[in-house]
Amino acid sequence: MVDITMSTYGFLLKGGVLVWPILFCSVLGLGIFLERLYFIWRISNADRTFLKQLGANSSRHAFERHLSQIEDSNGPVANMFLDAMCIEGTDIRAVETVLDHHVDIQVGLASRYLDLMATLAAVSPLLGLLGTVTGLIKAFMVIEAAGGQVNASSLAGGIWEAMLTTALGLGVAIILIVGHRFLLSRIKSIEEQLQEAAFLFLKAMWQRDQRSEEA
Repeated sequence: MVDITMSTYGFLLKGGVLVWPILFCSVLGLGIFLERLYFIWRISNADRTFLKQLGANSSRHAFERHLSQIEDSNGPVANMFLDAMCIEGTDIRAVETVLDHHVDIQVGLASRYLDLMATLAAVSPLLGLLGTVTGLIKAFMVIEAAGGQVNASSLAGGIWEAMLTTALGLGVAIILIVGHRFLLSRIKSIEEQLQEAAFLFLKAMWQRDQRSEEA
């Protein structure tokens, strides 16, 4: 195990100083991905039971009957409904504004740090490209110092740095881009779930108003 660690460390050293900021981007990007994945998973499952019940019965009575369960779940949909119910007796447009505001807030919370993750994905290949340039500069400096009479081993250091930093930068960028797109797709699903719940709430309000007018 120690030999593998030392060999990996020695392998990375051949990439020069720019290997370390690329690795920093990978570690930070992975940390953001795991933290956001847990956050999205938690809010996606917070209201799952309640949403299933609403899907089976979206009438106004269903919302009132499950009010105690809404308070217990403490999920984004529950919080959205509780705030909407506080002003429910005023105007349906005001309720719609509250629901839209909650959707925007939850999407914003779920999207936190994703811009940083996208920046890391964009910076990593640029660092790799910079390492390629510095590696080639070192190789040409060796050629110049030797008066053009060099062999392949003399150029190995610069070539190692050029190729390794490029490979690492591209590899990190690909992983972060895939992770970023995956998180965006999950956030889109959360947004659609919240919008569907808001629609059910407004539908129940409209049905109540219709029954009141008929009465």
